[in-house]
Amino acid sequence: MGASLSNLTENGSGNGRPGLGDIPENCVACVFMYLNPPEICNLARLNRAFRGAASSDAVWESKLPSNYHHLLDLLPPQNYDGLSKKDIFAFLARSVPFDDGNKACRFL
Repeated sequence: MGASLSNLTENGSGNGRPGLGDIPENCVACVFMYLNPPEICNLARLNRAFRGAASSDAVWESKLPSNYHHLLDLLPPQNYDGLSKKDIFAFLARSVPFDDGNKACRFL
């Protein structure tokens, strides 16, 4: 069973049968929009198509709150300029310490 499961993760794996890597990246991205961030990151480790879909701005924009632009406006632009939506999500999900490190808050 383990061998047949590993054959699914790569493109065709030389046996003439399609594998998970044969699924178009945009289809994988559409499925990822329904998953939570840890699930997306875990699946991104399976193959190249899943990794590419997991980096899609469309996937991560669906995970950001609708007011994320307003949250970014509270920060200096050099903190987020040029970041992908995935990186913006990670940036906003990170804890920000304040009150001499005694407290922390998160935007997400």
